[in-house]
Amino acid sequence: MAVLCLNFNAIAQVPLSEIKPLKVGDKLPEAFWQQEHSIYANGKTTKQTLAAYKGKLLIIDFWATWCGTCVGKFPITDSLRKENSELKILLVNSNKKDNMKTLHQFYESNANAKAHPMPTIVGDTLLKALFPHKYVPHYAFIDYRGMVMGFASYHFLNRGIIASLLQQHQRSSQKNRHEN
Repeated sequence: MAVLCLNFNAIAQVPLSEIKPLKVGDKLPEAFWQQEHSIYANGKTTKQTLAAYKGKLLIIDFWATWCGTCVGKFPITDSLRKENSELKILLVNSNKKDNMKTLHQFYESNANAKAHPMPTIVGDTLLKALFPHKYVPHYAFIDYRGMVMGFASYHFLNRGIIASLLQQHQRSSQKNRHEN
């Protein structure tokens, strides 16, 4: 058993060029939840895994400090997150021009970001490789089982869509409980 465990690669050990993008219907590998990321929140940066997001409806929100539409969605994503305990929203900044210093300056000077402070992964390359995109904002929807539900642009992040996803999530959760 110990020898078998040594054969499993963690995502971080796989070169980015070898990471295959995830598609709708794919299940996230367990290593996805255990990989550490640099997360900026409240003026500080910590290393954290995504284990706290597992088993919830997860929206991965790719954004950049220069993207007005991204920042304009912060009030919506923040209120959705606060209203629904089953919904987790993870901001991810994969922009090479953004770093800890620029994020700190951004959160200090941008009224919208200051009013809706949400943790964000900084300096990401892994999640962008798993969920490639050309434009931001870009959203990846993950269900409670860790399955990729879909991808969307800013047009499709609204209360109606989220309510529908949460209803689907609740039906699936109930069905799963009854089957066990």
